[in-house]
Order: sequence, then C-alpha cells, then structure tokens
Amino acid sequence: MKIKKSMLTLALALAVVCGITIGASASSTLQEIKAYLNSGITIKYNNEAQTMTDAGGNTVYPITYNGSTYLPVRAISNILGVGVDWDQATQTVLLGKTDTSNTSSPTGVDLLESFQPYSFTSEARQSWNEDITRYYEQVQKSAEKTMEIGGVTADHWALMFTGKYCKTPTVSGFYNIGGKYSTLTFQAYSDHDATLSVYGDNEKLLAEFSLAGSQVPQTCTVNVQGVTQLHFQMSTNPEGKVIAVSTYIFDANLA
Repeated sequence: MKIKKSMLTLALALAVVCGITIGASASSTLQEIKAYLNSGITIKYNNEAQTMTDAGGNTVYPITYNGSTYLPVRAISNILGVGVDWDQATQTVLLGKTDTSNTSSPTGVDLLESFQPYSFTSEARQSWNEDITRYYEQVQKSAEKTMEIGGVTADHWALMFTGKYCKTPTVSGFYNIGGKYSTLTFQAYSDHDATLSVYGDNEKLLAEFSLAGSQVPQTCTVNVQGVTQLHFQMSTNPEGKVIAVSTYIFDANLA
C-alpha cells in the first residue's frame, strides 16, 4: 500500500503529461520547463515490468526533470487499477471513484474508459508466407471514432482480432481493476463464431460465452467480487477454414 501511495503521489506531480488537455483558462498557472523523455527507465509493479500507455493506447515514457523522475498519471492509474478522469471545467484530475449521480451510466465505472490493458496480444505478419496476425486493441472516446457493432453505434470498444491464416487463434487483454468491484456487465459481438472467456486472479475462469457469428450483441454479466486481475480471452476454431475473426467488447461497466 505504501508503494501504491508513493507512485500515485509521484504521478500526480505530472498531470500535464497524462493525456489530459489543459485548457486556455489554465494558461496563467503553466510554467515552461526543459525536461527529458527517459525511455531507459523500467517501471515494475509487483515485480513485473509494465508498459505505460496513454488514453489512445500509445506508449508513453517517464520524464526526467531536475534530477527527479515523473510518471504520467493516467498510465500509472491504469497499472494500479485506479480510475482516472479529467474535469475540464475545474482543471481537476479525478482519481478513484467519482460522483456519478449526474451521469447516465447505470454503474458508474466504465471499464474501457477508466482502464487500459497492462498486457495484451500483439503479433503481426512476419513474412509474405507467414501471417500470424492477432491483436487486442482498445479504442477510447478520446479517439473521436464511432463504429457500427452488430447494429449498435459505439464510440469506444475493445477489439480482439485473429488474421485469416493465424495459426494460434487466441487473443488476450489483461486489466488490473484493483479488487474493488462486484459485477461486470458488457456487450459482446463477433463476426464469426467465437468463444469469449473471462478469467480472474490466478487464471480462475469466471465466465465463458459462446458468440454466434454476426448475431445481435450479447449482454454478458460476470461476477468480479474481489477480482484484481481481469483477463479477456477470445478463441476461435478455424481448422479447415480460412477466415479472419473480429470480436468486440463495448458498453463495459463495473459496479
């Protein structure tokens, strides 16, 4: 807990680089400095090396300034499983649970907006005759994109994709949700038959859903009481078939 608090304190000191847009109203409080991106520093959490990412899933690095190292608040919040948001009107970084009484979200915490996967599948074609493409991709509202998923318009989602000739048709994404929630509800859609499995700590199977290809999105509910690590895994069985498979998760809410 002491390590967690120390990392959060350090991260808060550099809200400027957390992927938040600082408005013009804050110009009088900004001070220009000369600092250095330091890609040579490794960040470990529970003795595991972490890749820090911004809201769009892009890799970000520590900053060195006057002999101190600063970490992006959003990236560290994702690693620690602490929700993070930005109040543009008051120029305030919001960590942890926030007041959702004035929002339309029925559960208050949007998994895909509040958390980034700390580990995920990412493999691409190696040569013209060896296509092992498979990946987990998360798109957040900040990307300002929309997509029709099974007839539903979504403005943020997670995509699990296996390529046409992929020899290992499984894709995974891992989240640290901190053991603070009881229920996860989300919509799932796949353009071909697929199995979506949800695992908790120590790879304990929490739920498994059979998705029929090109059907309406399926509502999935998972008991995540006390769960720290959340693992989504999509698998297909393309033996004898030459197809690419895209499976989506959206409207994912934690309560």
